[in-house]
Amino acid sequence: MNKLIFVMLGLFLSFIIGGSAQARSPQEVMTWMVSATGEASVIQGKDGWLFLKEELLHLSIPTYFGESSASDPVPAIVDFNRQLREKNIDLLLVLIPPKALIYPDMLPDSFTQEMVESLEKPYNDLYAKLAQEGVNSLNLISKYREARQREQIYCKTDSHFSGQGLDVATEKIAAQITDKSWYAAIPKTEYSVADKEVTIKGDLSQMLGAAETEKLSLGFVTDSVTGKAVMPDPDSPLLLLGDSHTLVFSVGGDLHTKGAGLFDHLTAALGFAVDRIGVRGSGATPSRIKLFQRSRKDPAFLSNKKIIVWCLSARELTGTGGWRKIPIEKK
Repeated sequence: MNKLIFVMLGLFLSFIIGGSAQARSPQEVMTWMVSATGEASVIQGKDGWLFLKEELLHLSIPTYFGESSASDPVPAIVDFNRQLREKNIDLLLVLIPPKALIYPDMLPDSFTQEMVESLEKPYNDLYAKLAQEGVNSLNLISKYREARQREQIYCKTDSHFSGQGLDVATEKIAAQITDKSWYAAIPKTEYSVADKEVTIKGDLSQMLGAAETEKLSLGFVTDSVTGKAVMPDPDSPLLLLGDSHTLVFSVGGDLHTKGAGLFDHLTAALGFAVDRIGVRGSGATPSRIKLFQRSRKDPAFLSNKKIIVWCLSARELTGTGGWRKIPIEKK
């Protein structure tokens, strides 16, 4: 609580010196909040909501591609899409929106609707550019804004989506796959989803050294016949590629629990086990390096793939890891 008071005091002094928030761009307000946290990596918002400082730094950047961007992601994404198309594999890019963009009302300072729309504009520009370049992307921003009116889409103490946010992503991803010409021919398995309440101590809470936990409702997926948990299928036509959003609630350990993640729910929604390459950290370049390493080890790895769902945090668009062009297989 004392830390939040200092954050609010810092913001107040910033506004006294630099003018009101209404007179500043939302990107500048984001910068002020980041500055007020000092060396802390987590920003404490209202009602126990926590936000990753790196996420607000990302939102303070006015454009995500082009010559004025620090690390333009478009060339690498377009190159990846081209390589996959040459092997008759589709790409679906899924950027998980920043929590602060969906819950700006839970930040220490307030944002008008006009300011929130200004923060969304760089995404709209990016998606339009990617569509122009032939890249299929799933924009979850409006879907998440609509869904948050009914349920909590993100964890309060963690940097990832909640079980409900995961469900929205699953539904929208699955809708883009079930109408594919090859989908009907894939043998289907029935899966059961059992809702359970779990208590987690989120990664942001841990970074603060705080004791706060939160309760989440998650759907745990099992094979309806065997009762066993889902395992990745290397022969699956779908590869789920990306960062910890492909692992959280699915692999256990410091990612909270097993059997209830995006990988598991996609399997249940589609009726067949999917394949997965997930990395902790940046899902931009490191995940594609992992894909290359796997195809180099197994030259037939990509032969059965029909689509790659590339799911990662949107803040990686401006991350320090960069966006290198990576081959998908050894030439």
